[in-house]
Amino acid sequence: MACTGPPAPAAAPTPTPVPPTPTPPPDPALLIEETAANLRAFKSAEFVVRHETGAIFIPGFSAKMTEASGAWESEQGADLAIDAYLVPDAQTDPESGIYIQMLAVITGDAYYATDPLSGAWMKQPPAMSPIPVDRLNLLVADLVAGVADPVLAGQESLDGQSAYRISGEAPATLLDWLPLNPDASQTLQMEVWTDTERKQLRKLRLAGPVGPFDQPDTVREILLTNIDGTVTIQPPDEFVDLTGG
Repeated sequence: MACTGPPAPAAAPTPTPVPPTPTPPPDPALLIEETAANLRAFKSAEFVVRHETGAIFIPGFSAKMTEASGAWESEQGADLAIDAYLVPDAQTDPESGIYIQMLAVITGDAYYATDPLSGAWMKQPPAMSPIPVDRLNLLVADLVAGVADPVLAGQESLDGQSAYRISGEAPATLLDWLPLNPDASQTLQMEVWTDTERKQLRKLRLAGPVGPFDQPDTVREILLTNIDGTVTIQPPDEFVDLTGG
């Protein structure tokens, strides 16, 4: 008779796979809080303000600003290059007007701006500045912090970097530091893009009118780059001094 060995051991049961623990999405209110706190702490950035629709009407020049770009540094100040169109009134479509570019440099003790027609630089007192350059990051931080009922709208790539997009609304009066004269009844639909890793503001989108001259469908975007990078603000060498000093 053939010899038989011991019975083969029973196969071990296949383990039941354990599902991965789901990662909860980040709290949009906390993202807003962290982004605003980081804005208050940063010292420099480059920026672009552009309009998807609408423009900023500047009554003193009878001009409509469609885009502005520049840089800001907490101690040096800011510089601006503004694309605008001379128009007869606030209702005129900007691109039917005459294109001009205005340049400005704002420091702690002076406001330099080019004449829109001659291009010559003028030096004026700092009180003439259209923006409070000494606390610009704090004011933008207040705008972000003022987003009510924030909702996490998604995660996407912005210029090759991952960012959370948060939507909500905010009162237009949070922009009362700009020469727009917002009304207390005006509300902005806002979207905030913040870096997923460092929670730094990358982009803002503001839909809705601010002040009496904006069209109802006005949409603005603010983009920040080179945050806390090297920024140099250089006043012009030659200018007409209108400060009376």
